[in-house]
Amino acid sequence: MLGLVAFAAGRGLAPRAPAPLRRALPVLFVVAATVLPAWWLFATRGTLDGYHGDSGLCPASNIPPPWPDWLPA
Repeated sequence: MLGLVAFAAGRGLAPRAPAPLRRALPVLFVVAATVLPAWWLFATRGTLDGYHGDSGLCPASNIPPPWPDWLPA
């Protein structure tokens, strides 16, 4: 539902814009409406309690060196 709203907002914001921008803006809005909430949920909740793949026993040294700082570990 959020994707449809974002798509409609993207089409409505640039009715007189050049054609490439008119085509790209709704797509960018839908991608942002999908990726940003997913990233926020991952950053604030992480792995849910009780998930069978998360034993809670991994030490901090288990984080690989190339792991990005902006992703919680």
